[in-house]
Amino acid sequence: MIYRGAGFLTLLTPIVSVLLLTYFFHDPSAGQGNTTLQQFLLGCGVGAAVNVLVGFALNRGARAPGEHARHHFFFMPMQWPALALVAVCAIVAAVKL
Repeated sequence: MIYRGAGFLTLLTPIVSVLLLTYFFHDPSAGQGNTTLQQFLLGCGVGAAVNVLVGFALNRGARAPGEHARHHFFFMPMQWPALALVAVCAIVAAVKL
């Protein structure tokens, strides 16, 4: 299985964050039903940052050697792919904007 426990939040929180940001703070220059790159990167970054905090909170505590994290995504603790997504959003924002 790709995820275990709350690992599905690694994908769900950035998507929900982008949708909420687009719904509540619609940019008129983006056109009907579209979002700007800035809104998309901000939504993904904020959603992934929230997921990093949730991942650290859920996966804290000691584990036996060889034991997998209780909440993982692609066999990694869920906070690490989310942290990578935050880094990618920051790099793309720095290069493009």
